[in-house]
Amino acid sequence: MREVLWGLGFLGGVGLALWALAQALSLRPLPQGCTPGPLPERAELWTSGAVEIPLCRKATLVLRLEGTLAQGHGPYALVVEGNRVLFEGEVSGIQEVRVRTSGKGPVALVFTNDLYQPPEDRNLFLRGLAVLPAR
Repeated sequence: MREVLWGLGFLGGVGLALWALAQALSLRPLPQGCTPGPLPERAELWTSGAVEIPLCRKATLVLRLEGTLAQGHGPYALVVEGNRVLFEGEVSGIQEVRVRTSGKGPVALVFTNDLYQPPEDRNLFLRGLAVLPAR
């Protein structure tokens, strides 16, 4: 009798583990909400990547960007809010980018075309961030 109870408990545990594994590995969309947080004053993207700007309100963002060239091209930068592209383009030298946010999603600065071939190194730097009232 004890072996039967042990076997049922074991099978129940295996079943629960398989159900939990299927739940953990199932694809679900990422939440679209925005959680406010501290805004980055500066950021250095030495490789392709992103910096979150958790603003979560309507505003005009002024990003002071600097790009370093490699093979004659600067970093390709995107500023996105949720799934909406607010700015995209190559940054060479120091450039100011102004975008309007809707407050409906997180804002991110994304660097997509890293290149490192010594002595050249393509990088993107956020040198300053200002938040102005929405117009």
